Amino acid sequence: MSVATGQQRLAASLQGALTEAEVTKVYLSAVPSVIGARGRGFYRFDASSATPATVAADVSPEFLADYEERGRCGDPVLNFVRDNLRPVDDTRACPQRVWHSSSVHDVLRRAGFYHSLEAPVVVSGQLIGTINFARAANDRPFSVADMRAASAAAEQLGLAVERALRFERTGARATMLEAALDRLPQAVVVTDLDGTVRYTNRAAARPSVSGNSLLDLASPQIAAALAAFREQRHRIAVSSDGHGQVIVKSVRLPEDSDAALTLIYSCDRGSASLPLWDLLSPREQQIADWVSQGLTTKQIAQRAVVTENTVKQHLKRIFAKTDVANRAELVQRVWAARQAQPQK
Repeated sequence: MSVATGQQRLAASLQGALTEAEVTKVYLSAVPSVIGARGRGFYRFDASSATPATVAADVSPEFLADYEERGRCGDPVLNFVRDNLRPVDDTRACPQRVWHSSSVHDVLRRAGFYHSLEAPVVVSGQLIGTINFARAANDRPFSVADMRAASAAAEQLGLAVERALRFERTGARATMLEAALDRLPQAVVVTDLDGTVRYTNRAAARPSVSGNSLLDLASPQIAAALAAFREQRHRIAVSSDGHGQVIVKSVRLPEDSDAALTLIYSCDRGSASLPLWDLLSPREQQIADWVSQGLTTKQIAQRAVVTENTVKQHLKRIFAKTDVANRAELVQRVWAARQAQPQK
């Protein structure tokens, strides 16, 4: 297999690795086809101290332990890579007399090795590790072509580690977010625009007084909202089930997600539990409150320092969101919601 083919195989294999552990395993499996060597390793550094946090290699544990004890400190090849962030081998890192007198040379010799090649693995401009190769005394020294191949392999490995870290961070954030949503008393549902449920929190699956879950009760309203999103390009839809059991508010998520978020409000205890304020913006809440106080459109406009037409537009949106037909019904629901609030 040619080096170019080996590099393509390595890149393709790393592309499919999702976690850092998978990246490391794939790398050690595929890199032999890129650079010929008797020993290969990947040293992953600790972010704060730049010392090895993990080591994955196809050499003996005894050699790895001996290298950590006697070879790492003063390793000319490693020091060059750290200082210059580019690959190097033992014939180019320092004068040969320095190499032959170094403790790392003795560590390699005792394990049957002689030549060393290392390349830096960099993620977001930071050195996060090295890849290492070792050959025996009767093997040819590492060449410039070998260093180029090591540089390419290290670059591919760095990109794969960066992807894996991003994937793992995303997974951790998603787990944390799901745990937070499960603690909400509010039912939350995420669907795609075709109606397939992608996520529900615990409140959405909890049975209501009728015995059905809030998601079951709200399914027709969710379906209607999704149809409006697909066909009429609406972004928000608010409706009730007509039986006083639930109020549903669906919001279309950004276009590239092709999904919708739905909040389901339970009305099991009647109109007194209408979640009025959750449905309205702060400005709409203020106007609804003024309506409940008996103020006219003109008086509300004067208080809000807006035109009467602006107040009328706000009222239209308030009526739609709270599923009422006129000011009288709105007043009833505002007062019912207030009566349902716990007394302090």
